[in-house]
Amino acid sequence: MDVIFYNGGVNTLDGAGTVYSAVGAANGMIAALGTDEELRRLMGPKTEAIDLKGAALFPGFMEAHNHLTIYGYLIDGIDLSASNAKKMDDILALVKERAETLPAGTWVKGSRYAEYFLAENRHPTRLDLDQVSPQHPVVIYHTSFHACVLNSMATKMLGLSRETASPQGGIIEKDPDTGDPTGVLHDEAMMDVFNTLFFEDLAAMSKQERIDLCAAATESYAKLGFVFAADALVVPQTLDMYQDTLAAGRLDIRIYTMNLDDKAEPLTGSRIRTGFGSDRLRIGAIKIFADGGMSNRTAAVSRPYLCPPNDKGLKIQSREELIEKVKRHDDLGYQIAIHAQGDEGISDTLDAFEAVLGPKSDNPLRPRIEHAGCLYPDLLKRAADMNIAVSVQPVFFSELGDGYFEAFGPDLARRLYPFKSMLNAGMRIGGSSDCPVANLDPRVGLRDAVLRRSPSGEVIGPQERISMDESIRLYTQGSAYLSFDEAHNGSIEVGKRADFTVMAVDPRQINPEEVPQIPISMTVVGGEIVHAE
Repeated sequence: MDVIFYNGGVNTLDGAGTVYSAVGAANGMIAALGTDEELRRLMGPKTEAIDLKGAALFPGFMEAHNHLTIYGYLIDGIDLSASNAKKMDDILALVKERAETLPAGTWVKGSRYAEYFLAENRHPTRLDLDQVSPQHPVVIYHTSFHACVLNSMATKMLGLSRETASPQGGIIEKDPDTGDPTGVLHDEAMMDVFNTLFFEDLAAMSKQERIDLCAAATESYAKLGFVFAADALVVPQTLDMYQDTLAAGRLDIRIYTMNLDDKAEPLTGSRIRTGFGSDRLRIGAIKIFADGGMSNRTAAVSRPYLCPPNDKGLKIQSREELIEKVKRHDDLGYQIAIHAQGDEGISDTLDAFEAVLGPKSDNPLRPRIEHAGCLYPDLLKRAADMNIAVSVQPVFFSELGDGYFEAFGPDLARRLYPFKSMLNAGMRIGGSSDCPVANLDPRVGLRDAVLRRSPSGEVIGPQERISMDESIRLYTQGSAYLSFDEAHNGSIEVGKRADFTVMAVDPRQINPEEVPQIPISMTVVGGEIVHAE
């Protein structure tokens, strides 16, 4: 035995809900479970004994959908979330403050603004940003990461003008009077900008700087109790970064790559398929976008948004394009993960899966939908019948929930993200944050899946609340299934990986409101402590 953890509550999450006081690991795997006395008898002269001091030990938390490398890239940018920016002047002041610390011509970058959190209830424009940053190119990303705003210098540097047409699946907003870009870009237009800047910055970094960026991000995840993250926007450059970080011995958690379909040719043109790699870094799904985001009102919906009125969002791929991509990548042996938020986007996604896999799918590659916000009852039944898995983001309620009421009205808003109905229908759902879109902290996600409260305190579909035990299972068993890891993670059983999240208090034993304040005492990956308070 290499190590034992004793004097705690070892919550196995097995079928019987068995709880032990101690667990032992050898060679990175769970080797024994039992009482403190039973585990002590198995100790050898070199066995390390870790006193849990009464803390609750769970299967390691797993992040089913996030953007780890983007989080690492933006971590030093300006935080424009609602806690820092409640009106336009707040955004401008923060941009001005950052610009004054940088040489002229240097990019100023920020993220996580949302127009509906601002008193003006509108996006900033390039003219707004020009007031405080005439000598710096500026880009600020919307909290949905489906929109951004550029100032005039940035639009010129990126070659955007009144003659520039919106790309397929994207929108370049234009002033109705002048025809000039307003600086506001949506979906594929935003991604074109982000990819240009991201790739330029990565290319300018040394190999060591890229490793440091990735390692710092994984360390942040480990501090929050995560042992695993499925990165939902991987391109060749970020895959290289993960490989280099792993080779340097600095990849603290396990990574499952979700590879952007239009950047995946190095994978699809090779013999590499879903599942290739090691227990620390594995090739996962092909990621495809069906529509835009809920937060910036570009998710494709059948009924117009209330704000902005008469708008039904944006389809990034046509139904026919989705069918072609699903067939092509399924034939190549890839799991397929499709971003679909609006009911029209979800319907097209299910049509594509059904056209390729049939109406009663038992596809071993576990097709999945990312987010599935407007999963109304008819769509839910179709998805359940086809065994479609879904990654869900409970933290959206406490960060973005008020925007849902504004966009959809109270009746439809309360039907969004139907977690309880999904579980009752037998659907496999995994917990996640979509970080940096929303708060990475799983403790916030645990709370929000139970309470479903918006920032103003409105409950978004009380009938869809789930229990704290079910919430914990989202971040363990649910996420493990989505990445083909249920034989290795998701419960604490002999023969599975010694991946643990230790919380000072069992979240099931206290008021859900208090769960975000529970200290993460320890994070263990392969029997090794990667974080301890």
